[in-house]
Amino acid sequence: MKKLVTHSIIFALLILGLCSCSSKKSTELNHTIEILNTNCKNSIRALSIVDENTIWAGASEGRILKSIDGGLTWKIFKIAKESKNDFRSIHAWSKDEAIIFGITGPNFGYKTLNGGKTWEVVYNDATIGTFFNSLKFANDSIGLAVSDAIDDHVYLIKTTNRGKTWKRVPNTPKQHSGEYNFAASNTCIEFLPSGKAWIASGGSTTRVFYSSDFGNTWKVSNTPMICGNESSGIFSIEFINEKEGIIVGGTYDQPELDQKIAAYTNDGGINWKLSAKMPAEFRSCIQAFGSIDDNFQIAVGKTGIDYSIDNGKTWNFVDSTGFFTFRPIPNKKAGIAAGADGSMAKLIFE
Repeated sequence: MKKLVTHSIIFALLILGLCSCSSKKSTELNHTIEILNTNCKNSIRALSIVDENTIWAGASEGRILKSIDGGLTWKIFKIAKESKNDFRSIHAWSKDEAIIFGITGPNFGYKTLNGGKTWEVVYNDATIGTFFNSLKFANDSIGLAVSDAIDDHVYLIKTTNRGKTWKRVPNTPKQHSGEYNFAASNTCIEFLPSGKAWIASGGSTTRVFYSSDFGNTWKVSNTPMICGNESSGIFSIEFINEKEGIIVGGTYDQPELDQKIAAYTNDGGINWKLSAKMPAEFRSCIQAFGSIDDNFQIAVGKTGIDYSIDNGKTWNFVDSTGFFTFRPIPNKKAGIAAGADGSMAKLIFE
């Protein structure tokens, strides 16, 4: 969504407080936050983690970051002529192969096969109003990317060849006036290997679009999440399996509003129920630790972190450190979080 603010004064103050030490702990959940030095001052909303060593990130001002030593050191790449673009979507297959999408075009999608040394345009679109919010792959070959609505319909593109080429998905559902998808953390779309896919919205209404055939056809369900203005709604969606899913969000410019900011489903996204206990404040990213713990989820936002151990039914406050996005490290009860001013951290949960 175009009007999402990219920086937070509150978050910046929190990070300044953290810079004087390498980690901090909290009694709410046995965890450690290890600050990683990226040598970057750009907003980071896109993360992709291949393994515990290989981390890719997309940032503002046309920058892409990569680490192959678990975040100890970073390489920063910048694509020529994209200094005004904000790379908010990314997917990596290895330390050499990755794809990124920016929010402005006409060259939206770029791919590298040589570790970031060179980037080839893989998606060009001159359609007025195109603004890509999120990208997700179901497997190594099939991926979906969603833009703001065009002609009042969900604007969705699909690849079946590892992002080499993309085609627009026809006959997508109509979106309501003032209904948006948020480009807050590259998680407004979920896509499972089974072909089940979901897209979350906000603004004038909060709905979930869902598909069972790799994005070819779609249905839509209403949710009880907060809505009513352009900064409110569902910012992130995550499915633990084909039936159990979680959505989080709130109001970006009023993060203290804590009613109707999280919900869950047990039937694949057809029906949604509000969480019995909400996260502390607005949260822009929800992630599950499916590879190691099916019953453990983390939600992050610019004013803090919460966790759930019951698939989103209840949430518990962890820490006031703010981040925009988060990704678990495969087979570890840990993950990487990123946010404003190039901030990056490793979150470890015991």
